[in-house]
Amino acid sequence: MEVQVGCIALVLAQVAGVGPPVAPSSASGRSLAELAETYRSVDREKAVAAVTLWDRERLYAEVRRFLDEARLETSAEQGATRLAAVALLSDRALLDLDDGDSLRARRELQSAARLMDAGRLEGGAGAFARRFYLLAGLALHRGVELQAGYALLVQALRLDKDDPELLTALGAITETVAALRQYERSPDSRDRSITRLGGYATEDGSSGSLPSASLPEAEARYEQALTLEPGLAEARLRLGRVRLLSGRAREALPDLERVAAEARHAGQRYLARLFEGRARERLGDLAGAADAYRAATAFAPRAQTGLLALGRMLDRLGDTAGAIDAFERASQPDARTQDPWWGYQMGQPERLDELLAELRRLVP
Repeated sequence: MEVQVGCIALVLAQVAGVGPPVAPSSASGRSLAELAETYRSVDREKAVAAVTLWDRERLYAEVRRFLDEARLETSAEQGATRLAAVALLSDRALLDLDDGDSLRARRELQSAARLMDAGRLEGGAGAFARRFYLLAGLALHRGVELQAGYALLVQALRLDKDDPELLTALGAITETVAALRQYERSPDSRDRSITRLGGYATEDGSSGSLPSASLPEAEARYEQALTLEPGLAEARLRLGRVRLLSGRAREALPDLERVAAEARHAGQRYLARLFEGRARERLGDLAGAADAYRAATAFAPRAQTGLLALGRMLDRLGDTAGAIDAFERASQPDARTQDPWWGYQMGQPERLDELLAELRRLVP
């Protein structure tokens, strides 16, 4: 099941530079500050729709204009407008992700980060910043803009090095890149007909902005997060999987079993049992692996990966009828879309709407 990680097109985009100044014309509509006020107190959907009409140059010009006009915040009202502008651009970015335009979403989130960094983070602004950076990191992970997401999360940890969710999100990007490395052909391979996936740092850190993207780094992030918040199921689930990928199947089992028993979300419990099954396979416990895969399908009955794993294991155990049934269920048209495994590889996409709602509530 880990091999499926390599099926995702991980093209790691470079951070876009800001273009030359572009003055907004009188026909181009309202400024970012005006739209932020509309978003804050009048008509959220109307403000988001207006940003849809902006191209890259207009977006960058509006951000520069906003920063020039509000360089020295002297009132709470100005600070509230800035936070509303951050929420507005974040809102638009999530819609662009839904439309498959991850490049546009990256530009909007990076622009929002410039606004976030431009003022003081006193009182509620600090809580807003933590939620924004978590949303931005998870959104960029979902959009496979891993380099940009990594950079923003590192920046966020400079503000709060002890935020367990930020640590987990950064660990997840690190895990994604490190797991992909396991399936990339050796640079010494004689088969030059296969294009190597690139865009992230080499193992020695000689290029890219993910110089330490390794399984040990991801493991350390998750362990730190769990020290701060032992009940954080996402960190514990991912810690178990990283230990499994590192060849320590027996060590992975306690964390996976705990998530399967205690996690609130069925998707996390499904994944914990899925990874547990893989761990038991590696330990030679085929019957235990089949039980774990069967338990996984109870949490996500139509999920393709769990059904395929169960069918394969039942076949190895000589249960042909059970294997055929599992494979037939896995071949149903919606079996892939109902599978939490695909979401796991893209961070925590199910958290994005929750975080956006939090941002909206935190705008003064």
